[in-house]
Amino acid sequence: MKPVILFESYPDFNGNSLEIYNELIRRGYDKKYDLVWAVYDDFNIPTDKKIVKLFSKNSFCNLNPSNKPILDRTKLIIDSNRYIYKYGKAFRFHVRHGCCLKNSQGYNRGLGNVDGILTTSEQMLKLDQQIFAPDIANKFVITGMPVTDKLFSPKNLYSCGFMKELTGSTNKYSKIIGWLPTYRDHRHHACGKNRFPFGLPGIHNLAEFTKLNDILKSKNMLLVVQQHHAQAKNYDAPPKCSNIVFVNEVLKNKYNVSTSDLLGNFDALLTDYSSAYHEYIILNRPIGLVVEDLIEYAKKNGFFCNYLEWIKGDYIKDNNGLCNWLIDISNNIDRSKKLREDSLHKIHKYIDNKSTQRVVDYLVNKFGL
Repeated sequence: MKPVILFESYPDFNGNSLEIYNELIRRGYDKKYDLVWAVYDDFNIPTDKKIVKLFSKNSFCNLNPSNKPILDRTKLIIDSNRYIYKYGKAFRFHVRHGCCLKNSQGYNRGLGNVDGILTTSEQMLKLDQQIFAPDIANKFVITGMPVTDKLFSPKNLYSCGFMKELTGSTNKYSKIIGWLPTYRDHRHHACGKNRFPFGLPGIHNLAEFTKLNDILKSKNMLLVVQQHHAQAKNYDAPPKCSNIVFVNEVLKNKYNVSTSDLLGNFDALLTDYSSAYHEYIILNRPIGLVVEDLIEYAKKNGFFCNYLEWIKGDYIKDNNGLCNWLIDISNNIDRSKKLREDSLHKIHKYIDNKSTQRVVDYLVNKFGL
């Protein structure tokens, strides 16, 4: 039987792990290795990928011992979110779920033993070395994030039929704006109602939601919202609007559209404390940062860095600011371009579409694929 390369991501088949998986197939390594994805034990979605039900929903990061035969054959582990701890003599390369921004030091310190871990620049390396356990300080490799490669050549969302099903229309929009808020209340720990009725900061009632849609409609712009996968469903279902749509994993999987494909198609991005910022900034396009609850969020969750020093964009503090930002975007006004470029060069050493290539070249040289 062939040795195994074991992949993990959450959501499944996503992020840096997926880009590395695809590159290994392009180079023909699927003929030498079984490429297998680790998923939860209740996984039941049709897929053409090889899977092993390695994780229990009730015990994050714990491995199901019944899968020992797969683990015995595993020579390389590529994990990003649910940790797959080193087993036997397997080489483990941790590819991360975004860059560090939110304070989750307990999670990061629980990473365990790795042979390598990616980062994006010398400045980010210094920050990472403060966050992760001291014994992996010399394990970082500056490669860039593979997920950013696709941002430079994303799938055409119109021609593949995705946009038609997402919007129910064949309209071609003047601009597509993405909104990727981070979670406020984690699905595993949430209690009580979301502060924002529709789960979106800067929108406090139906009138403000409708006002936003009216502006978008008047400018023939579309706002595409993707909620964070960890966000608890403790908010009301948003109203159906002509120019504000919500995307989900089911639709993305149907058309084989990744979050990177979405980001690459966005003319501008709304976000807040999400590491999607670190990915999208590589395109040097406008970014609106909805920071209405910055002080509250900093007290509750905290940050690894000085947020306002590292994360540059147009800071939006209320619904009026949100509406004005959309009008700026419609008029091609980019108010924070210079400040954002400073952050771009702090976060990314490489501004290109070759991060996956660098990672796989590293694995070839270091692990000996």
